[in-house]
Amino acid sequence: MIRSLEGKTPKIHPTAFVSEAAYVVGDVEIGEGSSVWPGAVIRGDFGVIRVGRNTTIQDNCVLHADDYLYVGDNVVVTHGAVLHCHSVGSNVLIGINAVLLENVEVQDYCLIGAGAVVLAGSVVPSGSVVVGAPGRIRPLKEEHRRLIEAGAAQYRDNARRFKNAGLGRSPSDWPFS
Repeated sequence: MIRSLEGKTPKIHPTAFVSEAAYVVGDVEIGEGSSVWPGAVIRGDFGVIRVGRNTTIQDNCVLHADDYLYVGDNVVVTHGAVLHCHSVGSNVLIGINAVLLENVEVQDYCLIGAGAVVLAGSVVPSGSVVVGAPGRIRPLKEEHRRLIEAGAAQYRDNARRFKNAGLGRSPSDWPFS
């Protein structure tokens, strides 16, 4: 479901895939080739949310912010992750049920492990892996870099499959102002 709130309507690129079972509301932009899967909630009611190109927001994720949340290009946000942070750079993989708390900044080419909790105010430098609760930062290995790149490409292609099958919301259904 794509909804306006107080005159702010989500802007979704025509090539993006948004599941009929996702909820996108308010001051939200979703970029070219990106995908939003069933159960995902992107709620731009208190602040702006910007999702870049070829980024996937998988099933049951929550994106919300008190002021702003910027998610870069080629990001994979896997099942059940919660982003209540400020920014996620490009080429990032966020593992299943990971939580990024207030004011977190994740730079480019990072992997946030499944179940990791990135504490409020943390800055995760480019080329890092974060694991555990609370999250501990380690250097990113080349194998992780390849995993990040492959995941973004796989979901970009999967979103095309769903769109080609007539699933998801079509641009004519989107309530642009």
